[in-house]
Amino acid sequence: KELVKNLNVTNLAFSEQLPPSPLHWMISDAITSIVIESTKDGVKVYDNPVGVMTNNPTFDIQLFNLNYYMKVSTKDPVNTFSENLGLKVFSRGMGGMGLPGDLSSPSRFVKAAFTRLNSISGPSESQGISQFFHILASAEQQKGLCDVGDNKFEFTIYSSCCNLDKGYYYYTTYENSQITKVDMFKEDLDGNDTSVFSLIEGQQIKEMN
Repeated sequence: KELVKNLNVTNLAFSEQLPPSPLHWMISDAITSIVIESTKDGVKVYDNPVGVMTNNPTFDIQLFNLNYYMKVSTKDPVNTFSENLGLKVFSRGMGGMGLPGDLSSPSRFVKAAFTRLNSISGPSESQGISQFFHILASAEQQKGLCDVGDNKFEFTIYSSCCNLDKGYYYYTTYENSQITKVDMFKEDLDGNDTSVFSLIEGQQIKEMN
């Protein structure tokens, strides 16, 4: 956090095909998480108590927006509408009514934060990895739902996570829901050559008979 105070972010393009983008960065370790944003007022650093991040608006606004959903719960709701009405729960999951489900960045932030803060995972690495991808899936974008013009669509190309202690990198792609693992500690991390692994994009189906 101290080093970021002296960080300068330019608007120079990496290439003509990749123009500058208003990016946001989340940096986390096993203990804490922060979000870094470059704004017209300079570089901002925020503590991240929810452990998730999406795009615009800025992170402080995203956090404030959670106030609108403080009544959302994992438990069945209680009738506070009127004591004169015998309103009853008629379905599981009604405590979550009001959670947004659209593909906008603020809505995806709310859904991902609620899911991450309330989800329960088992103690094993396998269970943790599985739960991680389920959490991300709560805010993923399906192809065809966000039209950006010229017959192109914004969608979740890939999802990934990393075990920082063991150096395991896990990922899925849009077409391949099977989790693929790369052991980064098996590579020469002090070498000069870049290790490249092509994404396994085709669906991997285990046939049972």
